[in-house]
Amino acid sequence: MNPNPWFQRLSPRPDASVRLFCFHHAGGSAALYRLWPRNLPEFDVCAVQLPGSANRLAEPALSDLPALIDALVTQILPLLDRPYALFGHSMGTAVVCALAFRLRALGARLPAHLFVSGRQPPHRPFPEGSLRELSDAMVVSRVKSYGGFPPEADEELVALLLPSLRADFAALEDYTPAAEPPLPVPITALGGTGDPCAARDHLEPWQSYSAFPLRIRHFRGDHFYVEERLDEIAATMRAALAAELSKRPGQRAA
Repeated sequence: MNPNPWFQRLSPRPDASVRLFCFHHAGGSAALYRLWPRNLPEFDVCAVQLPGSANRLAEPALSDLPALIDALVTQILPLLDRPYALFGHSMGTAVVCALAFRLRALGARLPAHLFVSGRQPPHRPFPEGSLRELSDAMVVSRVKSYGGFPPEADEELVALLLPSLRADFAALEDYTPAAEPPLPVPITALGGTGDPCAARDHLEPWQSYSAFPLRIRHFRGDHFYVEERLDEIAATMRAALAAELSKRPGQRAA
């Protein structure tokens, strides 16, 4: 049987106490989390690969967030057989938020914790500015200013990434979440100290999404601190999920 293209599992750990689903940024890919299985041996790390990214580049990227959740939820439900957490970086925060609300509406198992990184919640005004009227060169310039393209990225690579990047931004720009009661799920909001997108006043509004007190953690770095502060992020997640991780490996949750 072919592996599910939605999930990159470099080191599958089916007996882990907690499954961790990780969602990448706009124009990014599951490769953002390539080192996470090595640094998080107690988790079954599933890095989500969205259509139009990396090995799914031939598939059309989805520019409608509810449609993306429609497609994703059928794929993720069979993997919710044990406690799990959702980690979303930048655009990924909107995806994990919408996914959690959809899972609640379906009566499915809810995450033990939500980790939202590098972005304000989706009900806030769209902060980045639309890409729709920008030329490709202008889009590249703007995204490089965020650190989204490596300086050495050649024109051919950038040209391949632009369609999914535009689709991701369109999905974010057009998405307005419905008013929902807070989730009965703890949320930790994270960000880099040098990232204006993750300033405290940008992260504090996440409180309205959780019935528990919001936790905020900052780490030294910019918007892509997640690539440099993995040990500290891992410690934060372990502390947040200590009760679940204390379960005997392989024990099936009730």
